[in-house]
Amino acid sequence: MKGYEVIEKLKDFINDKDIIVSSTGNISREVFHILDQPQVYLRGSLGLQISTGLGIALEEKDRNVIVILGDGSFLMGMSSIVTSSHYKPSNLKILILDNAEYYTTGGQKTVSSAINFTKFLESLEASFKMSKNASEESINQDLSAFFNSNGFSILHLNIESGKKELANIPWHPEEITQRIQNKIA
Repeated sequence: MKGYEVIEKLKDFINDKDIIVSSTGNISREVFHILDQPQVYLRGSLGLQISTGLGIALEEKDRNVIVILGDGSFLMGMSSIVTSSHYKPSNLKILILDNAEYYTTGGQKTVSSAINFTKFLESLEASFKMSKNASEESINQDLSAFFNSNGFSILHLNIESGKKELANIPWHPEEITQRIQNKIA
């Protein structure tokens, strides 16, 4: 499965109260065009998605916060998942879409293959943690287990490269901030 296909499946698992924090580039564009707006689109903040999601989850305890990021952003801010594991906010869900490349900037390879994600996730304190290949046959079951877990959850999915051709997000960062603040209020 491609990343945008996984994001399309999220429609069945999120509601308008949930807050999504999405990653740089293609992932934010896909979230913007596929899922309900507004959300937190961190378009130029490689590596900051998990720490941003953690902060929101600790403050907005009555909302699920879903962080959607690629392997490049995950690798850049890897310490944030360890910090999240320490605090274990029950409303924080982290979805890592791993295509083993920096797809937005031209497909340069990442070093995500150097991590045994199953062993890495086992070392973290989370209520739900799973690493697997994304497949059409199991995606609904995988997402259901991820979203229905009671507690801090991490789902790492190996995905195929590929994207939808989507326009850039037309909002400036200040407008994104204002819209998400209005949603939270």
